[in-house]
Amino acid sequence: MKSERIVIGVASGKGGVGKTTASVNLAVCLATMGKSVLLIDGDLGLSNAQILLGCAPMFTFADVISGQKNIEDVIVTGPHGVRLLPGASGVGELASLSRAQISGLIQGISALPPSDVLIVDAAAGISHSVTMLLQACDHQLIILENEPSSIADAYGTLKVLSQECRLESTLHVVPNRVQNLREGQAIHKLLNDVCLKFLNLSVNYLGSLRQDESVIKAARAAKPVVDFAPTSPIATDIRQLAHKILELPRAQQASGGLQFFMESLIEGAN
Repeated sequence: MKSERIVIGVASGKGGVGKTTASVNLAVCLATMGKSVLLIDGDLGLSNAQILLGCAPMFTFADVISGQKNIEDVIVTGPHGVRLLPGASGVGELASLSRAQISGLIQGISALPPSDVLIVDAAAGISHSVTMLLQACDHQLIILENEPSSIADAYGTLKVLSQECRLESTLHVVPNRVQNLREGQAIHKLLNDVCLKFLNLSVNYLGSLRQDESVIKAARAAKPVVDFAPTSPIATDIRQLAHKILELPRAQQASGGLQFFMESLIEGAN
């Protein structure tokens, strides 16, 4: 196991493919494995990680940006000690924040107790703020489904991250809602073949997440599915993915840890 902090960005080319479900349940699963975890809801416009965690934060990112609250006042603790920095609907993109606002966030997050794993649930798409967030992470997980537009959008995301952000070995695809693990492997092969042909890029495969009705039932109960149905296929897949994440190496571009991660947001905001 790696002892230093690892920063994981979770992204998708389009919305509705289960990105936040994967982020939340990975955070909870890693916490049950004894890791201290900080989950940042990076989708300020459509944040919902707190719902899946069963948390009801009194304050959000908006209160920090407005200067009414400090970051430590906003962070809430969810299942198994997962700490969540909740997003705030209607605030806008990270790129709209001023340098002073971002500097305040850097100071606030850097002053927080350290965590073993930082998970960033990025907004869907490839806006500049999203790519800057992902570039600052040690590794990037691209969630996709076995559906033409999802695969095409995942390819577009990988293209931007590899060509504009110069990311290669840290890119990983995680097919979601597959019927079986063979289907997930086939999706990876299809996407990897296209990336090799047109981008000269080989993308990593960390595993797949199977289609499971437990996800919807857990969401309705406002509980992470790894707690709601711990023996379900999706919970099993999440645990396997969590173990693989802990074995990933630190990336060179994130050698500054959390400080580098937050400081990079300044470049994306100006």
